[in-house]
Amino acid sequence: MPNLVMVMPYQAYLRKAQDEGFRITAIWDPAEAGRLFGAQAPEYLREVEAQADGFHLTDFTDSAAYAQTIRDAAADADFVWHVGSEESMQLAYEVADELGKAVNSPRSVALLNDKLAMRTLLRDKGISAVRFATADHWTEIPALLDDFTLPVVVKPTRLSASRGVFLLTDPAELPRWHRELDGYEGPLLVEEYLRGTEFSVETMTVRGEHHVIGVTRKLLGPLPHFVERGHVHGEPETPETRQVAALAVELLDAAGYHCGPAHTEVILTDDGPRIVESQARLGGDKIPNLIEHARDFDVKRAMFAALAGRTSLPGPTRKVGHIAYFGFPPGELRKVSGVDEARALDFVDTLSFPFEPGDVLPETVSSKTRHGFVILTGSEDTAQAHARAARVRDLIEVEVR
Repeated sequence: MPNLVMVMPYQAYLRKAQDEGFRITAIWDPAEAGRLFGAQAPEYLREVEAQADGFHLTDFTDSAAYAQTIRDAAADADFVWHVGSEESMQLAYEVADELGKAVNSPRSVALLNDKLAMRTLLRDKGISAVRFATADHWTEIPALLDDFTLPVVVKPTRLSASRGVFLLTDPAELPRWHRELDGYEGPLLVEEYLRGTEFSVETMTVRGEHHVIGVTRKLLGPLPHFVERGHVHGEPETPETRQVAALAVELLDAAGYHCGPAHTEVILTDDGPRIVESQARLGGDKIPNLIEHARDFDVKRAMFAALAGRTSLPGPTRKVGHIAYFGFPPGELRKVSGVDEARALDFVDTLSFPFEPGDVLPETVSSKTRHGFVILTGSEDTAQAHARAARVRDLIEVEVR
């Protein structure tokens, strides 16, 4: 049985990895678990420890301690793998490469996860041309705008979950955007604003061969932030979606990605598809759940089959999987009703509204500040999925101060 060290493996991964024949040693950061799971984090980590074959805690922000934890955990391991949040991923692959136990090269992971590295790779390869410029500090951005037509997209290169991605229509908005970066001090990107329908391409790479699992349509919320208000998986195959999928595969080839899942965001513009960004992991926002509803395919287990060198692919799309996010006015929650009634609908798989009266509903500026979600069981088509989501939203009423 191969020994696999996994950095921040979610509970949903552990049993699937073991079912594919792996012995799992888990590494987690309690602070990262707290950011993801809030008050439930200690119990979550206890359950991970109980299920894993080995368990280590460390501080992902302490590079020396984090690297040593990986070395200690990997003493008897065959592979080291990280398919969680991007912020702690790069060092894990560098240490794994040093040990000769990396699933992917550190370079390939950086070329996907780091937005500037990806943009530079695409420019150098002549793929998906997008005009861009870089800055080390937000105050340098006004000097770059003469080469662009406003609006432009400004973003940090090393944050995930749509944090800090902003549509800049006037340089006077820069201080507001800087406040939303919340202390981030890394490189920044200015990019031309791409207009069109946005998709994500879910892929699985096995021994360097890239397989398209499916294409997901992204439903964006209000600008200037680029936070999705929903995703629909089960897009019919058309010449346009085939173009979108082929472009994602071209990026993975250029990056030299060897094994595992990737999630690549693409906008279909009037001039053809253009890559927005990519990540060396499964799609977030419960997209794996949508794939299961739409195609009866367990993509989480499939990534461990890929690690074992086995190709596992879905059959034809049968249904439409949909997740819809709630967005209420920000402020103190006074009263909420309709949640239980919505949760009881026979087409609702999961409904999350993690607020109680007295809590503050934040302004939605990233995926981490949305107000909950509903996942629907497989719908017959997109129209039915949207109608069901609208019915759920209509049932939930909030009163906000």
